[in-house]
Amino acid sequence: MRRRTTVVVAVLAVALTWPLPPVPAVDRAAIVQDEAYWVSTAQLTCHGDGTGAIAEARIDGAGPVSVHPYEANIGARALVAAGPRYAPMVRVYLGWYLAHLNRPDVHGVDGTVYDWTYDPATCSGGPQVNPVTGASPTYDSTDAYAGTFLSLVAAYARADPDATGFLRPARRDLDGVADAIGATLRPSGLTAATPVYDAEYLLDNVEAQRGLDDYAALLADVYGDAAASRVRADQAAGIRAAIEAHLWRAGMYAVSVDAPAPSWACWYPDSIAQLWPVWDLLGPASRRESTWVAFTAHWPGWAGSSPSYGAVSVDHDPNAVVAYAAARVGDTGAVEEYLVASGRNWAAPGRPAPWTVEDSGFRALAAQGGPPA
Repeated sequence: MRRRTTVVVAVLAVALTWPLPPVPAVDRAAIVQDEAYWVSTAQLTCHGDGTGAIAEARIDGAGPVSVHPYEANIGARALVAAGPRYAPMVRVYLGWYLAHLNRPDVHGVDGTVYDWTYDPATCSGGPQVNPVTGASPTYDSTDAYAGTFLSLVAAYARADPDATGFLRPARRDLDGVADAIGATLRPSGLTAATPVYDAEYLLDNVEAQRGLDDYAALLADVYGDAAASRVRADQAAGIRAAIEAHLWRAGMYAVSVDAPAPSWACWYPDSIAQLWPVWDLLGPASRRESTWVAFTAHWPGWAGSSPSYGAVSVDHDPNAVVAYAAARVGDTGAVEEYLVASGRNWAAPGRPAPWTVEDSGFRALAAQGGPPA
């Protein structure tokens, strides 16, 4: 008995002095699952016109909910990242989006989608009224809605072995979504935000070209249509060339073609806008790295921000998209710091406003990792 105790003590002593593997600061896989679950609680499960739509935030009452397709497209990326369990939810959301394509919309453009308001108990609702102009129906941007949707579809196709059966009958609709991007193409080679709003934004154009590139890959891999794939890839390349020609200015990207010179002293939109080309891996790697270095030098506290409300600032926003950019440039330390801080400041209190499903999507993508191999 005494000998056995001695042996156990000796073994423990060896074990305690043996080099142990590093313990990760956060469980990234668990974060992806947590964000996917939160997004799933924002999805309408009632029966009616709104079935499958993803609201801005968790549905926790009987009042009407707002559905913004842009936020929903990015939020649904968390569902894709979380694996097969959420694939049916992604499919039903894709079905909602495709069922609500305009043919055409009020401005004569096919393939766009309006913002919607729904009763979560009955799934009845209708297009939203523009809070500024009072116009109805309305959308915030047609190029970015389409681009982020096509990227979501492509991500879903890569993740779900059963995606082909769902996507094959949707080819015509998906072509319509891609065509909605081209519908606002301007002489500069950039897209305008909507058919009637001529601002040629950096963010929208990054998302538009990414969506077209992702759709090009989908056309080749799922539909086996090499010719159509080349057409979409060429469209994406044209927008990328226009971004470089018209928006890159003396070390920073302009927020839009007609915007004043950008400044690192301005958090939003100037500094934040620089992150879209970073996370999409546009331009030379050296430029992305120097952009990230400049961003963190001017805004060193972004990763540990806490929810305080007021003017749009580094302390107000959830900053999940910043964490995604950090992941894409390989700043693992900053990503870890953000995931811990956002868990404390946002996830633990229940993700209060202004957190939306978009933030959950970007947080899940940040936790998932950096650039693809």
